Amino acid sequence: MSPVKPADRPLLYLVFGWGLCAFFPLGISYAFLLLLLLRISVSGGIRQRFAHLDMRMVWLPMLLFLAWPVLAALAGTWFADTPTRLFHLFRVVLLLLLGMLLTPLEVRFAVVGFLAGALMAALIIAIHHVIGLPAWDIWASLLASRNNKSSANMIMMAIAFGGFFYMGLRNDARAPGRWIAWTAALVLGVTVAVHGVSRNAQLLLPIMLTVVIICHFRSLKALLVAAVAVVIISASAMHLSPATHERFTIAIAQAERIATEGDYTTGVGERWRMFSQAWHGMLAHPLLGSGLGSWLPLWRPVAMETAGSLDGEALMKHVEINNPHNDFLLAGMETGVPGLVITAWLLWAFVVRGWRERSVMGDAAVMLAIGLIVVALVNAPLRDAALGMTLLWLLGACIAGQAPNGGKEGNA
Repeated sequence: MSPVKPADRPLLYLVFGWGLCAFFPLGISYAFLLLLLLRISVSGGIRQRFAHLDMRMVWLPMLLFLAWPVLAALAGTWFADTPTRLFHLFRVVLLLLLGMLLTPLEVRFAVVGFLAGALMAALIIAIHHVIGLPAWDIWASLLASRNNKSSANMIMMAIAFGGFFYMGLRNDARAPGRWIAWTAALVLGVTVAVHGVSRNAQLLLPIMLTVVIICHFRSLKALLVAAVAVVIISASAMHLSPATHERFTIAIAQAERIATEGDYTTGVGERWRMFSQAWHGMLAHPLLGSGLGSWLPLWRPVAMETAGSLDGEALMKHVEINNPHNDFLLAGMETGVPGLVITAWLLWAFVVRGWRERSVMGDAAVMLAIGLIVVALVNAPLRDAALGMTLLWLLGACIAGQAPNGGKEGNA
C-alpha cells in the first residue's frame, strides 16, 4: 500500500470518525456529514470522483426513488409533512451517493471506524452493567431504551457482529486475526442478545449470521448450515437471556390479545393497526397514493379510535407516530404501488450488485442492504435518520470499495 498523502489525511480522519461516532447522538453524525461534504467540495478532485463513480444497477432505482414521490406530491395534495418527507428522500440518495464517491482507501477507513465504534459501544454498555455510568447524553441511548437511537445502536451492533463473523471465516485471515474477529463477534452478539434494548436487533442477529454464511460459502449446504446455526443460537439466546425471553414472550401475548380482545393499545397491536392502515391506504389509491406526507393526518383519527384507555403523554405519543414502522408500506400508502416497488427495488439492487462483485466489500454491501431491508419491514430507516443514516452511507461506500476490474482493491 502506498503512503498516505498529507492532503488525503483529513478525509480519512473524517470517514473514520463518522464510523467511530455512529453510536453517539445523531447530531454528531450530521456534523460529520456536513464536514465530509465540505471537505470533498473544497479539496479538489471532485470531477475525478464523479468520473470514477460506478452506479451500475443502482442509478435507475435511485433516480426513481426521488422522481416518483416528487411526481406524486405535485399531482396530489400538499400536506404539512410533505417537505419533511421530500427532505428525507433526498437525504437517502445523498447518503448513498456520498458513500459511493469515496475511494477504496477511504471506504476501508470508514468500515474500520464503524467496527471499532461498535466495540467501543459494547465496552461502554459492559462498564455500565458492572459499575454503572451516569446518564450523560453522549451515551444515554446506549445504556437504556430511550428512543429510536437506542434501537438504531443495537441494529448497527448486530450488523457489525455480522462483519466480524465474516472476517473470522475468511480463508486468508491469519490465525490471531481470525480469533480476534470471532471474539469481537461474540462480544457484540452477546451484547445485543442480553442487553435487550431492541427486538429488531435481536431478530437481525440470526439473519446476519445466515447472510454471512451464505456470502462466504455460496452453496446450498451453506444455507442448511446457516439454518441449523440460527436455530441453535436463537434457542440459546432465549434460554440464556431473561430480557430477550421476556420481550418475545410479551410480544406473543400482545399478538394473542389482538386476536382475542381486539386490543390495539399494546406495542404489537399498535404496529399491526398501523400496518393495516397503510396497506388499505395503498389499496385505496394504488397509482399515486394518498399523497406524500399524508400518513400523519390520516393516522390521527384512527389512532384516537384505537387509543383505548391511553391518556396524557402516552396518548399524544400514540397519535403523533409519524410513520407506520414499515418503509415499504409507507411508500405504498403515500406514493402508490409504484412507490413501494421502487423502494424495494432500490435496496434489492444493492443486494444484487454486492452479490455479483464476489469480494469482501461486495459481501459487506449485501449484509448492509439485507439489514436495511429487514429493519425497513419493522421500522423506518429510510424515514428516520437515527435508524438509517450511517448504514445508508456505509452501503454506498461498500459499493465504492470495488475496483473497476472486479474488486481487487476492495479485497485488500
